[in-house]
Amino acid sequence: MLALLGALAAYEAQPSGPAHVTGSAAAYRNPAPRVALTDGAASPISGRSASSAGKTRKAGRPGATARSRHAVKASSAHRSGSTAKPAASPPAPTPQASPQPSQSTAPSPSPSASASASLAAAVQQDIASGNYLLAVGQYLVENGYSDAAAAGVASCVDGESGGNPESVGSGGGGLIGWTPISSAEPNSNIITGNAAQDMMAQLEDLLYYNSTEIGQSLVDQLDSISDPVDAADFYSQNFEKPAVTDSDVVPSVAEQIFSDLSS
Repeated sequence: MLALLGALAAYEAQPSGPAHVTGSAAAYRNPAPRVALTDGAASPISGRSASSAGKTRKAGRPGATARSRHAVKASSAHRSGSTAKPAASPPAPTPQASPQPSQSTAPSPSPSASASASLAAAVQQDIASGNYLLAVGQYLVENGYSDAAAAGVASCVDGESGGNPESVGSGGGGLIGWTPISSAEPNSNIITGNAAQDMMAQLEDLLYYNSTEIGQSLVDQLDSISDPVDAADFYSQNFEKPAVTDSDVVPSVAEQIFSDLSS
């Protein structure tokens, strides 16, 4: 009897069926809150909030698309060169060379001037030693004559004037007896009493007489003769032309000057 009464009391203490069902339905409608990530922080959201968050995520996609288009536009602008470029820095000024003070240099002497200076020094040495005939030979060699041709001319000079630039006689004077004396070219003032000065003037006149008044072709023939005495004969016959053929040729002088020039 007591057992029956306890069972009955336990049965009355249990909740009614509808209340249990209602509680289960409420649990179904309100499940345990879920966690959503919002800006990196975990926060519980309801089912409605989850749906709203989903819309927000959808709304965010156009923003991402907009950023992508912006990036594409920027890339396109970069390819087309439409983006603003940094202003180029102005070029550094080219250093200007500081003006150098002008230097006045003496002009180089012409070959003819140098040759004349060299010639004068060599001939002056012969003149200073009183050897005028060797001076004649040396002068002609330095102006292109062969040793034999120069020695032949010196031989005839000895026959005409004894090699004395101050020699005067029979209306003429000088090394080869220019007649008249004023006919000497290019320097007509050939006898002044200064033997050294007159010697230099007459050497230039002698060179001019041979190549210009007589002719370079005969000078070339004279240069082709290898024997100094034969050269003296040729010079006498074709340049000096004395009344007595070869009367102004001094063979010993031709040989001596030839030896001096060749040594």
